Amino acid sequence: MGRKKKKKNNGFKNIGLGALIATLGIFGYLNYVDGNIKLPTLDVLYKHRNETRIEEPIIPQETIQKPVETVKNYPKVKIFFIGHNNDKAVYRTVIRDNTTNTSNIEYAVRCLLQGPTKYEQSKGVYSEIPPTKLLSVVETPSKVIINVSDSFGCGGGADSLYKRMFQLIKTVNYNTEKPVYLQMNGKMVETLGGEGLMLKQPLNGSSLDD
Repeated sequence: MGRKKKKKNNGFKNIGLGALIATLGIFGYLNYVDGNIKLPTLDVLYKHRNETRIEEPIIPQETIQKPVETVKNYPKVKIFFIGHNNDKAVYRTVIRDNTTNTSNIEYAVRCLLQGPTKYEQSKGVYSEIPPTKLLSVVETPSKVIINVSDSFGCGGGADSLYKRMFQLIKTVNYNTEKPVYLQMNGKMVETLGGEGLMLKQPLNGSSLDD
């Protein structure tokens, strides 16, 4: 019985081998053209790749828009100078962007002491404040102390002293809600200039009232 089973298995193997040879023969016959073997192509893959590339938009160089630069909204400060209106002296305001890392009050006072720009001067704007150095600006949660050189109170008469003080007062009051105190060379100012102009602190609209 064992010998018969072995012959049966060999029969199946022969049948399978014959089928494989027949299949290869048919394939070779069908793909043998002009003496060359015709191999299967990858048309579907190539077509897919070509379609993908074609569908990718090609943007002309001149139509590419440049990135829009972000416009920064800098804090605004208002500085008070002096001008003329119908031959009368008036306070003229100048708006500037605070592009620095300092507070608005410090930047505004620094700009005030530096005086108007050439462009602003061409518009008839000037300052009664003489060349003065800003020595320090100390800010606390409850107040601001501005320390300037004593040249701030030098020169000019009473009218000039009033105008420069109001330039400073209006500037600081606009750019901070905290009380502001004025020092010259580290000392709190009580009188100003040779005229002995009395100054009430903190700085506000009534600081120069008698």
